Amino acid sequence: MSEHKDRIEQTIEVLVYAPIGAGLYLKDMGPTFVNMFIARGRAEIDRRQAQVQQRTTTARSIGQVAMSFGVPMVRQRVEREVDSARQKAQSFLETIGGADEPAAKPAPAGRRDPVKTEPAKASAVAPETTLNGAEPAAQPATNGAARVGDTLPIPGYDALSASQVVERLAGLSSDELDAVRDYERAHRSRRTILGKIDQISA
Repeated sequence: MSEHKDRIEQTIEVLVYAPIGAGLYLKDMGPTFVNMFIARGRAEIDRRQAQVQQRTTTARSIGQVAMSFGVPMVRQRVEREVDSARQKAQSFLETIGGADEPAAKPAPAGRRDPVKTEPAKASAVAPETTLNGAEPAAQPATNGAARVGDTLPIPGYDALSASQVVERLAGLSSDELDAVRDYERAHRSRRTILGKIDQISA
């Protein structure tokens, strides 16, 4: 009987006393647990807000630094590129302008120096009279220098530049080189031509 009684008491304790004790415990400790949960949740939310605010502040600082230093650097780079493009365009236009200028027309071959021919023209216009008053037959105007220029081995010599004459010296005989040398010394005395003739003749 005592054993049966113990089992009944244990059953009553588990089914009656234990739930009543648990309920009273929860009633007493409930506010404490609730407050603890609230405090834990508030702390977690505050921590997350602090992280978000810190990231926002960092991003704002980086943006301000980029605006302070990045914009001037970009402006300077753009200005450099624009200046470079402007210089290239100007040099290109100058090149086109120089190419469009008409080249100086060379003088026609065999053209005589008017200064050299004036004495001959004067003698042709005003011929001397003979002793008996009759005019002698008109003599043709002669110019030794011009005649030599026409008979040089290089056609159109007077109209050629020094570089063009130098290109035509190759293949001339010694007599022809001497003729060109004498004519050049008597007229323009261009050192490039005279030096090339001396080099070939050496």
